[in-house]
Amino acid sequence: MTDYMDISEIIASSGLSPGDDDLWRDHHFDWKNADTWVPRLTAWLQPHFRKDFSRRLRPGQERDLDMDDLEWFSILERCLKGNIDDHLEQFSMALESSVMRIYHGCRTEDAGIYFRNGLLPHDQAILEQRLEAILARHPELEVFRANFEQRINNIGEIDKGCLYGVIDDTCLLERAAHYLIYGSEWLCAVLREDGRHVLKEIGAPTLLEVDLPLYLASKSDRRELACALFTEWTRQVCNKPTQHHQIDFTFAIHSSIPSSCIVGHRHPKTLIDPLSGYRSYVSPVTYCAYCA
Repeated sequence: MTDYMDISEIIASSGLSPGDDDLWRDHHFDWKNADTWVPRLTAWLQPHFRKDFSRRLRPGQERDLDMDDLEWFSILERCLKGNIDDHLEQFSMALESSVMRIYHGCRTEDAGIYFRNGLLPHDQAILEQRLEAILARHPELEVFRANFEQRINNIGEIDKGCLYGVIDDTCLLERAAHYLIYGSEWLCAVLREDGRHVLKEIGAPTLLEVDLPLYLASKSDRRELACALFTEWTRQVCNKPTQHHQIDFTFAIHSSIPSSCIVGHRHPKTLIDPLSGYRSYVSPVTYCAYCA
């Protein structure tokens, strides 16, 4: 008798028949909520398990490994038939038909623009118009105009036609909250310490919740996501953790995201500002026009 859970228990607990790529069609899942994807991935993996899978994996028997230890992926690799790269490729293709919760940080006076117009990719022409509006409201910054123009030339067309979203808001809020504190990274890079403080006077820090159809993600991002899911699945099945893995994973999306995909927003009050030595920032505003 083994001292770990039998594989049949894992499959039965999923409530799903062992299947194929259709398991993911139109399925909504959230990295932070393992119940939304671990059972489904268990069922998807089942046809690919080796006969001695349970002995190799030892599900339910805790391993003393860090959350991001690459050994988790290696453990699963030893449990599958064939080449794991082939399974990754197939799984990343299956994910294309699913929908994943992601988060986008910004600073806005009215989150309703996203619920009406969706999320739009970086457009430098629009940002230059916003810069001019800021300078018009803050004539004291005119003395720095030559600096701003030089910086625009140096920056070039970074992130042209692209927008970003993360699968774990915890990492965004703890490590990259400047997107919420200042808003546009391009404006922040142009204004720098000369004038980026004025960006904190516009609107409120905003975290958007988005249900992203994964066909909008690039093939390389979906493959990277598939690898992360394989790795975390192994940790979840073996260790049965009570906390999700706080992962720094970003989608670079080269198109707009429809307004129908924007499902929520909130305005965090206290944030850590990485641009000011990781000091605490307390927003004086925690609402927007859309909250009214």
